[in-house]
Amino acid sequence: MFRAFRKISPRIFWLVTLAALAVLLTVVAVPQWLSKQARLEVLRLHVAEIAQIAASVVDGDLHRQLLDPANYTPELYERVVAPLVRFHSADPEIFYVYTMVERGGKSHFVVDTAASNKLKTSRKLRPSAYMEPFESIDAEPDPDYLQRLANGETYVYPTFQRDVYGTFLSGHTPIYDSQGRYSGFVGVDFDLKYYLALESSFLAIFYGSVAGAVLIALMIGYLAARYHYHVHDRLDEQYRISIRDELTQLLNRRGALKFSREALIARASSYAVILVDIDDLKGINDLYGHSAGDDFIIKVAETIRNSVREKDICARMGGDEFLIFATGCDLDAATEIARRILGKVYSHDENSSRSHFGVSIGICVAPGADASFELLYRQADEALYKAKQAGRNRFVIFDPMVAA
Repeated sequence: MFRAFRKISPRIFWLVTLAALAVLLTVVAVPQWLSKQARLEVLRLHVAEIAQIAASVVDGDLHRQLLDPANYTPELYERVVAPLVRFHSADPEIFYVYTMVERGGKSHFVVDTAASNKLKTSRKLRPSAYMEPFESIDAEPDPDYLQRLANGETYVYPTFQRDVYGTFLSGHTPIYDSQGRYSGFVGVDFDLKYYLALESSFLAIFYGSVAGAVLIALMIGYLAARYHYHVHDRLDEQYRISIRDELTQLLNRRGALKFSREALIARASSYAVILVDIDDLKGINDLYGHSAGDDFIIKVAETIRNSVREKDICARMGGDEFLIFATGCDLDAATEIARRILGKVYSHDENSSRSHFGVSIGICVAPGADASFELLYRQADEALYKAKQAGRNRFVIFDPMVAA
């Protein structure tokens, strides 16, 4: 049973499996990628909302005062950062909360909740100093983002960006004083681990989908390979049947021509064609019935099969004619085959009333350089004709001198 399952075409199995896998992975990966982009967009909207809430808790007037280093005092700094510390402590998912101001086309930190000892968080944060310039490792995706903030937009990076503090998705919202003047902006950072934690459940779905795609591809490949093997096995079987004689299971004329011509390509030292013809098969059929004729045909076929070498080609060319095509066979070997056939045809027939059942044999041997199937066959057929003329139940060797 297990061997039957292993009957597949390996090449077709891998070709179909890989093709099916490519299609299935595309079907799996494209929706996953689109959904991943959609989830990132939802996260960006969430970060924008958090940034807007953070900006709403900042006292814009106090923050505007702190923008001038001449006004800096620890007390003022504490008053500005205190509401952001309370906001940050209430949301443990936020990594950093801070405010910034633009100076000379560059962002500088104003306040940072990580600098306050009142911040309640389990994270190990590195605080930014007052008016410390912000340094990004990755290239800025939107060089005009500071101008967009100054124009009143809430800005969220399109994807996670690296800086000296880590890798974050950052959202920025402008701060206004009581007179509506732009007074810097609030920044909130969510780290990559937060995003990966959200994605972990979807990753399980993705990996499960990939595993399912692989299994389905393997199944498709296996079924295709089984079908291919089955079709070709049936074709091979039909071909094997088409080159075999149904009664004797020897090669038929088509099979004999095919394998003989293939043997001639190798150009052996010599080739022999031995034609064996049943003497008066029609008389046997008329006198004893067709079943007796068939039995004698089978007997001759078995005798031929048991009288030759394993590599020799044996065929039933017609109703009463058999062919032996022997590669690397000299005249002595060919005549020895003929003697064995003649002896066995009679020695195994115990019915004295049928002792006259016999065969005639024509032999032709030629060097490999000069051999062609058509010539060998014609010359062996001439020798066979002489054997029948000489009284049957004998073999005759083709003599080119006599033929000339």
